[in-house]
Amino acid sequence: MIFCTLSIGEDWCKKYSNKIDNIGKLHEVYVYTDFGEYFPNCNIIKYTRNDFSYFEKLVLLFEVMSKHKKRVTYFDCDSTEEPKLQMILNNLHNPFDKESIYTYSIFPNEDFAHSLIARNPSFVVLMEVHKQLGFENFVCDYTHERILSIPYISNKFKILKENVLSVQSIWETNWPKGKKWEGTHECNKWSQIGCGYGEGGALSLYAKKLEIKLKEISPRTTLI
Repeated sequence: MIFCTLSIGEDWCKKYSNKIDNIGKLHEVYVYTDFGEYFPNCNIIKYTRNDFSYFEKLVLLFEVMSKHKKRVTYFDCDSTEEPKLQMILNNLHNPFDKESIYTYSIFPNEDFAHSLIARNPSFVVLMEVHKQLGFENFVCDYTHERILSIPYISNKFKILKENVLSVQSIWETNWPKGKKWEGTHECNKWSQIGCGYGEGGALSLYAKKLEIKLKEISPRTTLI
């Protein structure tokens, strides 16, 4: 399997490079970074933006998929010890089918009443963005971005890629760096670092439009 990750800033690269590079000794790994010298056993894609955008995770995924025309699995650079990533690396996960996106976890928004979703200020913004994009009253489950494994589906890949990447500027405008979210909302943590967070919403939206299922990564089961 092909893997990729995003590591920006020398402090982060120093902190996580050994574990990422060790994965690169056993698997094909692409690192999107501004300090490629810390990852000698990985393929380097140079990060050239002056700011940090969480949305670049999706840019990276689609770039590597375009090159290989295969499923590619993204993981956050600080998630190398996550059990679900370790399951994949050691082939201990339930096998992936060829047409589903597999993810660290799924937020089941479709199971919640709109009144509940409306209590979350980030989802209020998401619903407004959906409306601007022509998806009014369109609710979809939300994929966590920590680990994302996207299949290469030949008759859907180009459309999925173009649709998701076309809304990058919208995400970076609506989820900007420095924004103060209501109360103690978790977006306040991400907004201190960069823009374009909540990027799973873009992937989830267009995956649903193209009838690509979201599934959670799970351990391999053995029947006795």
